[in-house]
Amino acid sequence: MSLVASRHAGFWIRVAGYIVDAIILGIVGGLISGVGFHARVDDARSGGPSALLSVLYFGLLWSSIGGGQTLGMRIFRLRVVGSDGKLIGIGRALVRWVMLVISFLVCFIGVIWVAFDPQKRGWHDHVAGTYVDSV
Repeated sequence: MSLVASRHAGFWIRVAGYIVDAIILGIVGGLISGVGFHARVDDARSGGPSALLSVLYFGLLWSSIGGGQTLGMRIFRLRVVGSDGKLIGIGRALVRWVMLVISFLVCFIGVIWVAFDPQKRGWHDHVAGTYVDSV
C-alpha cells in the first residue's frame, strides 16, 4: 500500500482504538496481579510490570509480528505502517512506544498533535517515521 493510496486515520478513531487497548491492558494487568504477581512499591512508582506489559503489547503488535495492529486498532480497521506503506519492525515499534509515552507525559500535546497535523501524525509517528492508516 503506498502512501498516496492510503487513508491516514484521524484523531478520534485513534483515540477510540487506544481506549479499547487501555481497557484490555487494565484487565490483563488486573488478572496478573490477582494471580499473585504483586509488584513492589518501587515497581509501582516506576511503572514496573505495567510498563513492561504495555511495551510488550504495543511493541509486538505494532510491528510486523502483530500485523501492525493492536486489538483496539483491529476493531476500527487501523494499522501502523512506515513511510513506505509497509509494516514496521520491532525496533521502530519500540521507538514509537517510547515517544508515545513522552507524548502523554507532556500534557498529551504529542498525541493531540494528530488532530492538527496535515498528515494526521503525532510526535511518536514523526519520530518513528510511521502513519496510522485505515485498512
